[in-house]
Amino acid sequence: MKDRYLLIFILLLFTQPVWSAQQTIAVLLSDSEAVYQQPLDEFRAKVKRPIEVFNLQGDIQQAPQVLGRVMSSNPSLIVAFGAKAAYFAKAATQNSQQVPVIFAMVLNWQRYRLLEGQENLAGINAEVSPGTQLLSMNLLFPEVGRLGVIYSKSHSEMSVQEAKSAAELVGIEINARSIERAKELKQAYRRLAGEVDAIWLPTDPVLYTLENIHWLKRQCVKDRLICIGQSDNVVKLGLLLAVNPDIPSIGGQAASLATQILSLGVKPTQIGVQDPLGTRLTLNAKTASKIGVKLAEDVLHLADEVIE
Repeated sequence: MKDRYLLIFILLLFTQPVWSAQQTIAVLLSDSEAVYQQPLDEFRAKVKRPIEVFNLQGDIQQAPQVLGRVMSSNPSLIVAFGAKAAYFAKAATQNSQQVPVIFAMVLNWQRYRLLEGQENLAGINAEVSPGTQLLSMNLLFPEVGRLGVIYSKSHSEMSVQEAKSAAELVGIEINARSIERAKELKQAYRRLAGEVDAIWLPTDPVLYTLENIHWLKRQCVKDRLICIGQSDNVVKLGLLLAVNPDIPSIGGQAASLATQILSLGVKPTQIGVQDPLGTRLTLNAKTASKIGVKLAEDVLHLADEVIE
């Protein structure tokens, strides 16, 4: 009888889901910025697999050593948060494409050509699609029929083309002005101000300087124009509206993609780059009052955060 119980115990022991090194997911962070912590926590909670976290600490000189440790851990999958992490995860798996890579929180991911030349990468867009942003704007402010767009071709050409396609569907006319340097924003705005009902700034590092945002805030109030930016911070600085990804939910979405790849056999090429599933809408009620926009109660209820 004792031998029988011993045999059952041994069988149970070896049939438990003991995770091997091959089943560990490597999470690679670009640096130690707090913005990665929430999606990392959400990923850890949702993926239901052991993970090991590696950090480039923002130092590309450390990349060979860090990536050596990543690949030595024999990961079943790599999740890369941030542009540096995504770029180096791609490089590290160039000759090991049996290791899938999921990237997230990479602004303008197309610039890094992350999907070119390899079939083991999939990702989550760091931006809410222009179409979703315009639909949100149209829902909140249906009076906007003419939209001015300021952008740089080097960073936002594709986003603007997507916005133009989406605008046709909701009956909005787009007037776009491209700039090459941050100091040209004021001139582009002045050319648009008398011809549009609102201004939209895509995610573009050429545009977003503190000087530009403070100037734009004052001018939009003066000209009574709706101005739409790309982060909670610019709304807190005085722009009227931003439609952003919900940062924590990016981790949950990455966990879902990891499960599809590891448990269901879905190939990264079948996933491509997904839009973020969760969005966050931020409104500045004080700015709305200054430009004469009345925010109805149902509009306020749609917002995740209202800056008073």
